[in-house]
Amino acid sequence: MAANVDVRTANLRDTGEAWALTARIDYQLTREAMQALENGVQLTFRVEITASRQRRFWLDPEVIETSRSWQLAWDALTERYRVGYPDGREQTSHATLFGALNAIGRVQELPVAERDSIAADQRYDVAVRAVLDEGTLPGPLQIIAFWDDGFSLESDWYEWTLSP
Repeated sequence: MAANVDVRTANLRDTGEAWALTARIDYQLTREAMQALENGVQLTFRVEITASRQRRFWLDPEVIETSRSWQLAWDALTERYRVGYPDGREQTSHATLFGALNAIGRVQELPVAERDSIAADQRYDVAVRAVLDEGTLPGPLQIIAFWDDGFSLESDWYEWTLSP
């Protein structure tokens, strides 16, 4: 099965207050996910971020292991898609599914870790991936999602080395 989620680019940047993620993620819904959305089911997309400090002769310790979630819903009354953001900003409304998925896939300087979690004199292996959070689906749909690959939307890990 072709990947329905693809992390195109990602990086971490020190904003002076925190480490922030900027990423570009392409989302394509499967027929099953689209049907659920059109029938009033809110979909939650989770972006997972990990960073471990490189060490030569010992296990690499995780310094960042976190995730952030976006919500996508169809509002039948207004016939628009709504996007909820993890940073607490106000929801946005979109006339097309393409516009809503594009908004979810544009991650702009989202704080993911405290500034002191990454030291300037170390090297880190960083990885980012995006998934449809099946655990947030309504109970009966979770059972269907367990058996049906149509709800398995998950990207590969996008990995890079960070040397601040």
